[in-house]
Amino acid sequence: MTEAELVRSLSERFYSDFADTVARRVRDADAVDLLYRVATSQYGHLPKPARHKVTFRSAYVLEKIYFAAPDAFMPFAGAFCDRDFPGCADPSAQRHFAKIMADLLGRYTPDFSSLDRIAETAAQWAVDPGTKVAVRIWAVEVLKHCRERIGWVTESWDDLVETMAHDATPGIECRMRKSWNPGRSDKA
Repeated sequence: MTEAELVRSLSERFYSDFADTVARRVRDADAVDLLYRVATSQYGHLPKPARHKVTFRSAYVLEKIYFAAPDAFMPFAGAFCDRDFPGCADPSAQRHFAKIMADLLGRYTPDFSSLDRIAETAAQWAVDPGTKVAVRIWAVEVLKHCRERIGWVTESWDDLVETMAHDATPGIECRMRKSWNPGRSDKA
């Protein structure tokens, strides 16, 4: 699979099992490294709508691969933690990256400086009222993993949850009831 073929398949008409089908093609072609590069690149040469589509869909497919075959993703775990998660600027890709990171931090331990950058990024996404709700939810899930490892996250946890509770959407309210209660000490 070439980069052009991958970008073309990510730009196809969307259908019900799009991400699963593209993930299977990528894995069959042993092209997870190529998908990772596409998901974490800017693609400035593409028109804005196509660039957004490729960025979002490649992140979605990467998430599918991560959860179906985490070992296929693990060679990229260091770069994802060090550079690519904190550098994700696409609002639609952020949801997929945060979902991956929320699970990855239970499997992989980045160095302290990377973990601090991850926490800073997740905190920004979590409290920014302009951030999509799903991104905010997954960002707090990332912070839950940082809570016992990063002092400022531990110290600010209750304030973060209170901030999330202000004008909370039903999705955020549900998540709060399940696992973000202020003062809760378990690491779910």
